[in-house]
Amino acid sequence: PGNGGEAKAGESAVYIVKDSGIRCIAPPCPSYNAVLADKPDMDAIPVHELDLSAVTGGNEQQMDSLMQRTTAGGLKVRGSLETRPKAGPSGDATVLRASKLE
Repeated sequence: PGNGGEAKAGESAVYIVKDSGIRCIAPPCPSYNAVLADKPDMDAIPVHELDLSAVTGGNEQQMDSLMQRTTAGGLKVRGSLETRPKAGPSGDATVLRASKLE
């Protein structure tokens, strides 16, 4: 079944990202769930990696603060989805590269 309006890979969209509760044994693991902000009822897109480097500029404290928001209601970001082939023993990874906070 489809995800009901998932943005195409590489296209920028606004997502709400939440911690999925899944913890890793063999990476990559879908540690996050993302939904389009304007379609909160859609099936969640499993995300293996959340890249916030463009938003934080490498600031570890800011990165930790933003990651905490994924467990406390969700983090709203504009970004694009990419697939990283053969990211680990479990196969390909879906990476959400955030370009800005919403």
